[in-house]
Amino acid sequence: MKALQKTRNIIDSKGGEPFAVHQHIITKNYWEYYLEETDSYGLSFGYVMGNENEWGMVDMEEIKPYIISRASGAELNDIMPPFAYYWEDENDE
Repeated sequence: MKALQKTRNIIDSKGGEPFAVHQHIITKNYWEYYLEETDSYGLSFGYVMGNENEWGMVDMEEIKPYIISRASGAELNDIMPPFAYYWEDENDE
């Protein structure tokens, strides 16, 4: 049985529902991915900061050769949230 790793929730600064980040990835072109856990098809949904900042599905096999950094579990505590978002556990309000 696969143990679930710790996630951190991001929330849009304008409000909205939290999104559970399972992993943070940076690719060679310095795009950043804030992703859910990868499903059995190798897909992961999340927020991508690249040429445009947007939500969408990511094929992990497609980006795998370009990954230069990956953080998950407790390592997410060292990652900045995406632009215009904040980590739910660091909300000072």
